[in-house]
Amino acid sequence: MSNFLPTALKYRPTTFQQVIGHAVSKRILANSILMNRQIKAMLISGIRGIGKTTLGRLYAKSVNCDNFTTDVCNVCPSCLEALNGSHPDVIEIDSASNNGVDFVRELVEILRQAPLYKKRVIILDECHMMTPQAQAAFLKVLEEPPHENLAFILVTTTPVKLENTVRSRCLSMPLSPLKPAEIAQSMLNILQNEGYEADQDLLHTLSIQGGGSLRDVQQMLDQLILAAGGGGKLDSTDLRAAFGILSVDEYKRLASVLDCRSPKDGIDAVTEWVSDGMDLTLLYEVGVPTLLRDFSVVLSGAYSDKIPLYSGLSADLIKNRLTLTLKDVKVFFEIWENVFPMLKGANRPEVVWQLFLVRLFQD
Repeated sequence: MSNFLPTALKYRPTTFQQVIGHAVSKRILANSILMNRQIKAMLISGIRGIGKTTLGRLYAKSVNCDNFTTDVCNVCPSCLEALNGSHPDVIEIDSASNNGVDFVRELVEILRQAPLYKKRVIILDECHMMTPQAQAAFLKVLEEPPHENLAFILVTTTPVKLENTVRSRCLSMPLSPLKPAEIAQSMLNILQNEGYEADQDLLHTLSIQGGGSLRDVQQMLDQLILAAGGGGKLDSTDLRAAFGILSVDEYKRLASVLDCRSPKDGIDAVTEWVSDGMDLTLLYEVGVPTLLRDFSVVLSGAYSDKIPLYSGLSADLIKNRLTLTLKDVKVFFEIWENVFPMLKGANRPEVVWQLFLVRLFQD
């Protein structure tokens, strides 16, 4: 029996084309080689799980590729060694555990050796973990490298922790969080390759969970695949069961209920939720405040593309297709907070929901 290989490893890109997002950064890296303006030192930064180290590895592979046109060939001897993780001139270092001056001295000795291929590339992961003294020693290496066939790739989630003198010697390449649509397409491709089907609601909901981190979402997908077993269809109920996450469609249903202004329609909806097996406690504890928070952000005018809406609802839907006002939202939140203690230990959470909705819509 073969071991289960995490999605993040199994589907790690081996070419620039396979990398999700970061179109401009990929173009810069490819053009630097095509135009023979190869980068001596670069700083790749951004949140976890968006492809920083992957891009660094691909650039290291590219500068040594024998057949590079707009992407690596993956067939030349250098590419094959990189694919096997045995490339003698691509050296990855975890700066969290190799962060002192002694390490920099050892690195200098390695750098003095001539590369076997075109260029030796050093990838310093979590480079912000180097001590100030180590960074000062490393600065000397950047300014006066032992030979010209060297390239340094510094990778970090927190570039502000690097000394300004080090940062100023590097081409800065900040990576943005990935867009939900990019993550959703990647998840769909993976599921299809693994023999699973998935509805759009699951893909949409899953894509917004990682805050732009592909790896975080891939880890969730691994759990869903293991829970589902061999093949089949995944839907948003699997997300709720595995992680206690409400889907975008469930948030849309909840928004419609809060906007209906009718106790009868609201209580009818609760009856439907019970029959559909909805977790009414989760819906009340997590769903209502999340939705009211998103309503507040949009209706107060505070929303921008940089502020996530955790329900997955669009700002346009909230602002233009619902009748709620900011004043309504404030009143709803107060009522939600007052009713909340009744939910603790309630044998029938639908009764708490009915009381909540009656209070919302009473004259």
